[in-house]
Amino acid sequence: MAVDGRWRESRSTAKLPLYAWNHIVGTFDPAFGIKLYLNGKPAGETKFAGTPRFAPDADVWVGRNQTALGLSEEIRIVAPVAFSFDGIIDEVRIYDRVLAAAEPAAAYSARVPSGPAPLRPPLLPSGPKGPGRFGAYYTRLRYAEEWENPWRVGDSADVVVRFDETPNRLVFWRGTSYIPAWVTENGIWYTNEFYETQIPAMETSAEPMADKQARFSHARILESNEARVVVLWRYAPVSVNYDLVYVDPLTGWGDWVEETYTVYPDGTCVRKIRVWSSDPKVKPAEGKGLENFRQYHEAIIINPPGTRPEDNINAEALTLANMKGESRTYSWALEAPGYEADYDPETLGVLHRISDQDTAAHKWLTRPRGGNILRVNLKARFSPYVIVDPRNVAIDCYAGEIIRERSIFPWWNHWPVSQQIRSNGRWAVAPDRVSHSSLAHIQSWRPYEETDDGVTMLMLNGLTEKQAADLLPLAKSWLSPAPFRISGAGFTAAGYDPTQRAYVVNRSCPNASSVLSVELGASAESPAVNPVLLIRGWGSAAPRVGIDGRPAPLGPDVRAGFIHGLESDDLVLWIRKESKTPVRIVLFPTDGPVGK
Repeated sequence: MAVDGRWRESRSTAKLPLYAWNHIVGTFDPAFGIKLYLNGKPAGETKFAGTPRFAPDADVWVGRNQTALGLSEEIRIVAPVAFSFDGIIDEVRIYDRVLAAAEPAAAYSARVPSGPAPLRPPLLPSGPKGPGRFGAYYTRLRYAEEWENPWRVGDSADVVVRFDETPNRLVFWRGTSYIPAWVTENGIWYTNEFYETQIPAMETSAEPMADKQARFSHARILESNEARVVVLWRYAPVSVNYDLVYVDPLTGWGDWVEETYTVYPDGTCVRKIRVWSSDPKVKPAEGKGLENFRQYHEAIIINPPGTRPEDNINAEALTLANMKGESRTYSWALEAPGYEADYDPETLGVLHRISDQDTAAHKWLTRPRGGNILRVNLKARFSPYVIVDPRNVAIDCYAGEIIRERSIFPWWNHWPVSQQIRSNGRWAVAPDRVSHSSLAHIQSWRPYEETDDGVTMLMLNGLTEKQAADLLPLAKSWLSPAPFRISGAGFTAAGYDPTQRAYVVNRSCPNASSVLSVELGASAESPAVNPVLLIRGWGSAAPRVGIDGRPAPLGPDVRAGFIHGLESDDLVLWIRKESKTPVRIVLFPTDGPVGK
């Protein structure tokens, strides 16, 4: 109330139940002040006396502020917004007198609906439920109507990757600014973040999360066949004001990123992060704390509307394992885990400097030493995992911005979905909106490639039913792949490509009828786990396959996919097989013999 030239406020401590009818009354008495009522009962008051100021010529808006205002519970006030009530408002009445104490209860009794409210939490869209044909699909994933209406997109705006043996999927959706998210069988979303950075002149960090209208972010399908899917996500990290970062004054180009997701039928996915930058080797400015940082991973859980972080994440939220098979599980039950000082200086020496004032927000996960396999323990059948190069690896727990009376985990709702809200940090106070929680950062690991114009990082990720230590064979097969040799006229070995998790073979004569023989020298330290062959220039003929001297017909366990290019047709062969001993794979032309 505007009273005697001052704004006077009364705030109730009562919390409204979600998705239910509530009858709310506020009264003002010049001799007493403000009284609040919830469902006919007193819910708060503020005593003061004074004369109210009225604005009879102003329009009255219901459910939305008349002028843009800063957000409550925001970490940093970035930009005022025209914020709207998300729900249903009915029976709005304004009286020109003070209601007696008994009137709110009588009004509630007379108007309380007899049935349930027509409200329910909107579902985060991820396509049809359950398993489906393995592949990538263009579609439009529709969310709540009021959020969907402003978008200016067609029916192929989003991308969904489905699997035929699990109900999981990988989603590239406008509501997350196309930041890829793994979706579990019970609808919990998870993402490994993106490339994030900041320069001293920026009020907020630059990241695709700030691109609420997806102006600089889009996804497209590069491959989709029986053996694998490849999706390209291209974006520019921007501030909430859509400022680019590290802009070249000559060309006007800022940092741009292409992330390639190479996905196989078993759900394994190689994330290749290629960053182009005018200043790729920039270091943190002295005295500027985390400004000028570069970050490529953050373990982020997206909480569906109507759920709290605790509904989706186990208190023992993270398990870390190393290449020796050692593991440790970290719990948030009492406090954010980790250590502020217990670390290996040589390992953390590769990190950008972290200022003293920021150490409270980051605690290092130092056990087991050299941990490079991270599992996020969700309340689902499947949970996310990440595997990175163990060299120079350093992982921290996100210990900052936790309000434990609300949640034992960090909890924000400025992303995803909040299309009209320019904010890079707004604490959640209730599970009324889609929200997210951050658990950890892989702050550092060995780059795959560094050039004068950028850097490339790799990680293996997906959803799994296995425990972190049980992912060791998969990690070894990718980080220390089994050596391989080939024989066959017209074929040459091109090595193992970790960016595709594939052994690459070149064929110079696609119309020849020669047989290709591949031997993988698998061992305990370099096992074969669902190996992949990429044969460039194979042609368009379907292969016949033999494994270890026996025919292996194409089907769920041996999948062949074709990549039809401008100049050649390539073959991708995915094989379901785990072995610590050598494996021999033979590919016969369609019209050739099938033998040993």
